[in-house]
Amino acid sequence: MDERLTKWGDYHFGNSLTKYLQMLGQEVESDYYGKWYNQKKAEVTLVLRGKFRYKVKKEGFHVIWVISHPEDVSKKELNSYDLIFVASKKHAQMLESKLNRPVYPLLQCTDTELFKPTESIEAASRSDFIFVGNSRGIKRKSVFWAIKAGVPLKVWGRHWDRWIDETVLVDKYIMNHQLPGLYRRAKVTFNDHWPDMLRLGYINNRIFDALACGLPVISDFQEALEELFPGVILTYRKKKEFMDCIEQLLRSYPLVLERTQQAGKEVQKNHSFRNRAKVLVELVGQHYA
Repeated sequence: MDERLTKWGDYHFGNSLTKYLQMLGQEVESDYYGKWYNQKKAEVTLVLRGKFRYKVKKEGFHVIWVISHPEDVSKKELNSYDLIFVASKKHAQMLESKLNRPVYPLLQCTDTELFKPTESIEAASRSDFIFVGNSRGIKRKSVFWAIKAGVPLKVWGRHWDRWIDETVLVDKYIMNHQLPGLYRRAKVTFNDHWPDMLRLGYINNRIFDALACGLPVISDFQEALEELFPGVILTYRKKKEFMDCIEQLLRSYPLVLERTQQAGKEVQKNHSFRNRAKVLVELVGQHYA
C-alpha cells in the first residue's frame, strides 16, 4: 500500500466505517484508491466519494456516500448508483427532485472509540491554539489571520513551508491515533471547509472529532453548522468576525468549553460511525432485494 494513502483523512474514515459495519455483523472487505478495480465480487458495493470517481460495475448493488467535493460529482455519476447518501441535508434536498434514485442525507461523523473526552484536563491547563490540515496551496484565512494577530498558533500539515515560519509549523503530519490526545490538550482548533462543501452544507469530520474530545472550535460560518450545534461553534465570515471569535474565546473560555463539552455528549450519542453504520445497514436492507 502507498504510504501516502494512510495520511489521507478518507483512509481513516474508511477504516472506521469498516470496523463498525463488521461490529454489526456485516462481512466487509475494504479496497482503497489504486486497488478499486479488481476481480472481487460483492452483493453490495459502497463507495465513499471524496476526490476520485469510481466507475460502477454492471453487476451488483451499488451505494455511494458523498462525503466531500460535492460539486465534482455529476448527476450522471449519481444516477449510476442504486442508492445515494450525501453528507448534507441541504444537498440531499436539492438532489431529490433531480435524480432517478433514492437520496438520503448522511452526515460525516467520528470514531467515538478514539475521539472521546477525558476528565483529567482542566480548562486552565488547555493552552494551544491549533490547526491540523494541509495548506492546499493557498493562504488559508484562519491560519494567516491568527498568525498576523500574534495568536500562539501551532500547525500540523503539508505544504506550509513557503507560507509560515518554522516556529509555527510543528510537523508535516500527525498520526491519526495521536489526534485525540492533541484535541484533549488544546485550547481551541481552527477549522474551515472547501468552498463547495461550505455552499452545500457539508460539515467536515474535524468538527465531529474535535467536539467529541471536548475541544472548542472556531470555524467558517455555514447555516448547517449553526443548525446542528446552535451556539456552540464560534463562527466567522470575515476577518473582523474571526478576531471577535478569538476575543470571545479568551473572555469567556469556561463557558465556551462547557457548551462544547455538552455538544460533545451529543456527538458521542448521535454522530458516531456506529450510528452511521446502522443507518447504512438499515436503508441498504430496505432498498436491496
